[in-house]
Parts: sequence; structure tokens; C-alpha cells
Amino acid sequence: MNAELNLVPFIDLLSVCIVFLIATAVWIDLSSMPVDQALNDPTKEQPPPPPNPPPPPLTVHLRADGVWIGRKVEEGRNLPIVGDDYDWAAVETEIETDRRNWPATEAEGDQTVYTERQVVLVTDDGIEYRNMITALDLTRKYGYQKSLLGGGPGQPSTAQR
Repeated sequence: MNAELNLVPFIDLLSVCIVFLIATAVWIDLSSMPVDQALNDPTKEQPPPPPNPPPPPLTVHLRADGVWIGRKVEEGRNLPIVGDDYDWAAVETEIETDRRNWPATEAEGDQTVYTERQVVLVTDDGIEYRNMITALDLTRKYGYQKSLLGGGPGQPSTAQR
């Protein structure tokens, strides 16, 4: 008994599998994240610290009872809610004041030191998304392009924060 084995369906199946393998191989690079770990060698001499440490980033903390804004805890301001919404005009004024007080470049002798315009935007649980976006838009308006977003449980209200 002679039987012929038709190989055309198997070749079709293999060619389809090869196409899928090639197409999905491209996505492996997109889903990976390069991580460069700068491990310090303890035997090497450590570089000296920078002459002027960078200032702490501007922090805008959206809470249920208002907005806290500042760079340091002792220098920050608590802006209470006005009516049913945050006092966005006062928040914008504080961001503008911070931009004037912390310019992007500073002349130090014959050197120019560049400070990074960075803002940390913290929202407590339960804060509406539109309020976070409004705060983010205000910081972007005044040149704070690097934004770090954070959140968590609500903080207790304090008079001086």
C-alpha cells in the first residue's frame, strides 16, 4: 500500500509560525527597560561632593483640606480650600514665587550652576484626578518639566505644615 503524505499544510503552518515569531520578536525590545547600575568600587577614590548641593524639589501636596506647597517643611505654606474647590490662584502665585526665588541658572564666580526644575506632586487618597491634572498643568506652565507623582493615605490636617 503506497500512501502519499501531503506536506503543503505543514509547510503553511510552519511559515505562519515563523511570521508570528518574527513579528513578536520586535516587541521584546519595547517591553524591556535598560537599567544601568552604577556600582561604586570601594577601592576607588570617591569623587568630591558638589560644591553646592541641589535645592530640594518643589512639593505640591493636594490634601482633602487644602494644598501644601513648598521646598522645605518649615518654609512651606498651607493653602486651605476656598468654597468647594482648591484656591488655584493662590497655588499658581506660590509656584510663580518659587520660580522667581529658585532660578534655573545661577552664576557662581565664573561658573554657571544649573538647577533642575523638578516638582513632586503628591495626592492623598480620594483626591479627584482633575485636581491632580490642574496642579500638574500649573507646574508645567512655569517651567517645571520634570514631575514626580506620588500618593498615599490622607495626612492629618495641621495648622503649620
